[in-house]
Amino acid sequence: MLVDSHYQSLKLLFVLRCAALLGQSLTIFFVHYIVQMTLPLMPLSMVIGTLVACNVYVAYILSQHRVVSSDTLAVQLGIDVMALALLCYFTGGVTNPFVSLFLLPLAIAAFVLPIAYIFALGGLTLFLYGSLLLDYVPLPTVPARWQSFININHLALWLNFVISSSLLIGFITYLAHQLRYKQSQLEQQQQSLARQEQVLALGTMAAGTAHELGTPLSTIAVLAHDLQNQVSQDLRPDMDLLCQQVNRCKQILKEMVQKVEQAQSQQLSLMTPQALITQVLDKFLLLRPSITVIHNIEQSDSQFYLASDATLEQAIINLLNNAADASPHHVSITLTQSTHKIQIDIADRGIGLPPEMMALVGQKSLSTKGEQGMGIGLLLANATLARLGGEIHFVNRVGGGVTASVLLPVHSSIK
Repeated sequence: MLVDSHYQSLKLLFVLRCAALLGQSLTIFFVHYIVQMTLPLMPLSMVIGTLVACNVYVAYILSQHRVVSSDTLAVQLGIDVMALALLCYFTGGVTNPFVSLFLLPLAIAAFVLPIAYIFALGGLTLFLYGSLLLDYVPLPTVPARWQSFININHLALWLNFVISSSLLIGFITYLAHQLRYKQSQLEQQQQSLARQEQVLALGTMAAGTAHELGTPLSTIAVLAHDLQNQVSQDLRPDMDLLCQQVNRCKQILKEMVQKVEQAQSQQLSLMTPQALITQVLDKFLLLRPSITVIHNIEQSDSQFYLASDATLEQAIINLLNNAADASPHHVSITLTQSTHKIQIDIADRGIGLPPEMMALVGQKSLSTKGEQGMGIGLLLANATLARLGGEIHFVNRVGGGVTASVLLPVHSSIK
């Protein structure tokens, strides 16, 4: 999800305003009390107090993580422009060396606001700047002892250059970072969209294949049932297993249709991780009865729930199938629970994954099984987990094998 640019801009404005308030307060204190140039402290304090109140309100908005509108950002920038105009009015008008800071709100507005707001804020700034040419409270004369020691006006110009250049460098750096970040997010979304298109194509193909397989499977089921009573006793266990597997295939096709209907209606249900693991293992062991799965389910004082649909079970079964193909004699599944996430680790003791495949696994249709594998199981599992807000990571194990770590968000918990 792309970060709200107005929210980030308001956060930047909050930080800049805090720095400005500190700088303005120190400058007024230095000029009035150290240099002893008498300034109108009451109106200046009122302006700074108003800015503090506005920044407290901005901090409240940021803490609520609200969606920030263009209106809110434009109003806050307008407040900054008017506050700077009032501060300059009571401290020399356009002769104030810090008057060039009017450019900063305009720079922010030009980057984040629609064109209408930019023209409005620009017009307001030009009007206030023009007003300061006509009327302002002149700065008092610099005391003689300071005139012989240092040129206050030159010092102020130097400080203004330091502040302006620092803000310019910081702001441009921030903008460059934001552009790179958004470009990275855009590329990730494009990659995700490409994977979704692949999954959609596979789903369409799977639906057609399921329809075509229905008739031959029914024929095989009828023939297997007829042959079950005709074979010798030695072959009876094999025929029983064959009938069982054919019935399981028919059940898989039926469940596939139900999963498609559920996916189309976007139905999600809450279930415990323990229930998910139990259902997955029940179905997996029907498909691979010769595989022994070592399972370790962590117990917790709290009961956690995760969002699930029919495709989540299939995604984990795909991972178990891959582990069983890699090492039939060592397949383990471990459940770990915490306040924010559910972690399911599926491990094997196979040959592991080559380094060049590790970065691409789950992103493209890849297979390590040669002609026996189509390479779509991990792709589908990755797409399913991403749709449910989860993710999957693969790590080669010390001593051989791979651990597939499935991470899923916790949706609710009960003590």
